[in-house]
Amino acid sequence: MNDRDVYLKLAAVAEELMRLADEAETFVGETALKHAATTVAGTAQAIYEHALGGESH
Repeated sequence: MNDRDVYLKLAAVAEELMRLADEAETFVGETALKHAATTVAGTAQAIYEHALGGESH
């Protein structure tokens, strides 16, 4: 798996976690899923910027 594949997979996982947060039945569950999504999205962004040469906007 190359860096681009890792980035794409992490971005997809972040999107799925955010979608799941919308379906959470409790505030705690929603918050936990949103926090996880944000963390994973940040990791994907770091890979994009550093390993793939992208620029942050």
